[in-house]
Amino acid sequence: MKRLKLLSKLTILLNTITAAFLLLISIKAYAGYATVLIYHRFDEDKYPTTSVSTEIFEKQMRYLKENGYKVIPLKQLIYYLENKKEIPPKTVVITIDDGYRSTMKAYRILKKYGFPFTVFLGMEGIDRYPAFLTKEELEILKKDKLVSFGNHSYSHARFARVITKMSPEEYEEFIRKDTKKAEKKLKKLLGYIPKVYAYPYGEYTKPYIKVLKSMGYKAMLSQDPQNVDKNTPLYLIQRQAIVGSWANMKHFKIVLNTEVLPVISHQPHIGYLTENPPEIIQVKIKNPQMYKNCQIYLTEIGWKRAERREDILYIDGIKKLKKWKNRIGVKCFNSKTGKRATFFWSVYTR
Repeated sequence: MKRLKLLSKLTILLNTITAAFLLLISIKAYAGYATVLIYHRFDEDKYPTTSVSTEIFEKQMRYLKENGYKVIPLKQLIYYLENKKEIPPKTVVITIDDGYRSTMKAYRILKKYGFPFTVFLGMEGIDRYPAFLTKEELEILKKDKLVSFGNHSYSHARFARVITKMSPEEYEEFIRKDTKKAEKKLKKLLGYIPKVYAYPYGEYTKPYIKVLKSMGYKAMLSQDPQNVDKNTPLYLIQRQAIVGSWANMKHFKIVLNTEVLPVISHQPHIGYLTENPPEIIQVKIKNPQMYKNCQIYLTEIGWKRAERREDILYIDGIKKLKKWKNRIGVKCFNSKTGKRATFFWSVYTR
């Protein structure tokens, strides 16, 4: 009888340990990345490629609340990245670009759910053009602790494109002047200058990044469609666009459940290509044995099966690129978690 009781206790203990281990595995499957969502307009049918209906938007916010997602302020994500801290499971950051008046519709929904968010203000239009937030609306947002602000430039120019028309010195001065002009208006309307910046159109270059860093910007956000982990550089925080055909619930759930592919290095680098076509497109990844069915994406050619050489994934034989802007992406499936993992960056031709 004593032996049976002892065996029973051992079985209970073993089951408890097993359950705890399985829970740990389950947590690990979701740990390590944050999804930074980007919205622009709300209920503006005239602009279908950048708008989302408030009906769908509320459905998405309800989904986050009901499924245990933790929506954190942008400043908390920046803290994780600055300190290389592991990002907790199911972390989400919400951002809204440009500062259109329809942001107030989103604000009412976000306030209802108690979700913090950041509005990146395109300063030329703010309190000036009818489509943009007024001073009075900014006052309402300023008073709410859920709301923070960022710089989205003054002119909303295509800063990655104008470099082709200027000398390096002129280009850097152009960015500096535009940023200072935006800062002046931000100071006037907000009373302070936020040191976070979202690249207009999500486009960036190395000199652009250099100038913003020299002006004290703590973090810069792109629109490359992937999630971020503790190794994401502060000057290139990627965001998932929830707009147009990407605003549906199916896409929304996919981006929430996509891991970050652990890329150590990639070729070509960000920004302007040194040669067109690039000799090769490749990434070096961590733990290559974990990833299968890998593909590489180039805007002009779409997805292609990636060749593999140990921890290197690549495609070659690329023809001369015709578009001035191409996005490059890598997609694999994690054989341990069963999840998709991606990595994206942007390149340009002169």
